[in-house]
Amino acid sequence: MKMEKVKEWFKKYPYAIALLYLAFYLCAFHWLEVNIRPEYIVHCKLDEMIPFCEIFIIPYIFWFPYVAGAFIWFKRRGWEDYSKLCRMVFSGLTICLLIYYVFPTGLNLRLASNPHETGFLYNMVRMLRAIDTPTNVCPSIHVMNTVMIFQAICSLDHLKYRRLTISVHFVIMVLICASTVFLDQHSVVDVVCGIMMSVVIHGLLYKVEWQEELQRRKAKTEVRRIS
Repeated sequence: MKMEKVKEWFKKYPYAIALLYLAFYLCAFHWLEVNIRPEYIVHCKLDEMIPFCEIFIIPYIFWFPYVAGAFIWFKRRGWEDYSKLCRMVFSGLTICLLIYYVFPTGLNLRLASNPHETGFLYNMVRMLRAIDTPTNVCPSIHVMNTVMIFQAICSLDHLKYRRLTISVHFVIMVLICASTVFLDQHSVVDVVCGIMMSVVIHGLLYKVEWQEELQRRKAKTEVRRIS
């Protein structure tokens, strides 16, 4: 009975879910930043091959309004789609917090790409690095949440076949994910782990029938070949 009342209250005030969890997440993340020191440096050979590119600060910063906008848009669609997105994103963030606590990671990439040039974009990078320390990096939350939003959009029946809409969000996803490595905010390892996290959690919460989906696509391809 109490759970039903709680559910009804959240349905009446849907943004309360996001705000309450955001408060919890920010407090927990801040505690990790202050109290947990990195024990494992994340690095791979591909990181050394990716050049620093300040222009990617734009898609990196765009992530913040993009995620907020996605929650607002899904809320307007209805409780079911909104609650699914909340469960997926909040589950991923909670798992990340646990991973950061048990397996504290850090980066040393920024030592080699400390921007000394002047200009608006370089100043933005310096401001970002002053706020965002190179700790608690694997998996990348930037990447995980962006891929989750893309997957949630692709799961909507009225959007999954709209190629232009899907293409726009795909480009946004790629640019945001790429920005994390071109700014040396994350290692390629962090990106891969973030993608894997989003795929697994999406599959569990959205109950994606991978076998049926592959068969459907195979049948669709065969029809195209015949025609």
